[in-house]
Amino acid sequence: MLVIFDCDGVLVDSEIISAQVTSDCLKEIGIEISAEYFLETYRGKSVADCIRMITEELSQQDSWKSLTDEQKAQQGASFWRQVQLQTLVVCEQQLEPIKGIMPVLDYLRDQQIPFCVASNGKHEKMRMTLAKTGIMPYVQGRVFSFEDVTRGKPAPDLFLHAAKTLNVTPTQSIVVEDSLTGIQAALAAGMRPLGYCPPNANGSDNILLAEMRRLGAEVFFSMDELIPLILKQ
Repeated sequence: MLVIFDCDGVLVDSEIISAQVTSDCLKEIGIEISAEYFLETYRGKSVADCIRMITEELSQQDSWKSLTDEQKAQQGASFWRQVQLQTLVVCEQQLEPIKGIMPVLDYLRDQQIPFCVASNGKHEKMRMTLAKTGIMPYVQGRVFSFEDVTRGKPAPDLFLHAAKTLNVTPTQSIVVEDSLTGIQAALAAGMRPLGYCPPNANGSDNILLAEMRRLGAEVFFSMDELIPLILKQ
């Protein structure tokens, strides 16, 4: 067995920070978009997709109307890099592990059940977030990024690469994800998908819940439920 964890939103509570920073950076240049929008829309997307999407948001500015597509792409990528650097600064100050994840990692380690991290995020970011939250010692040497493969999620490449590196077959691998792209990647890889769908702060259902179920993920709502799901035959 191999348990493959996504990073942001599954191990570290970074997605709300990233969403708020993105919203704040856009507000500084006169574009008002809520953090909730980014949390729902950008979750689990590849870096390339995020750059494309933020470039479309930036293109609403009058000052961008005269830019060529190449200029827009360059400035969009530069803006996204700025957002990511600011996100790292805030994460270093505020980041916490996802509630309940540490006992899960303790159990897997103590029971000698192999686990790793496979994320559409960069190694640079994961080195900081996993170290800051105390998770890196659990996964040292078993952290995989979209940078390691040709295609990130929703393609299966990243998960297949992780399983192959750790000498586990896809059918013996379990993926723990909080995004649709991650669930799609797990299914494409022939792995068992577990969809983490914590309720919203006001108690309402996670916006991805219905689609996660439609895709065929086994859905859970808190990390207290995860170990029984992993052990389920």
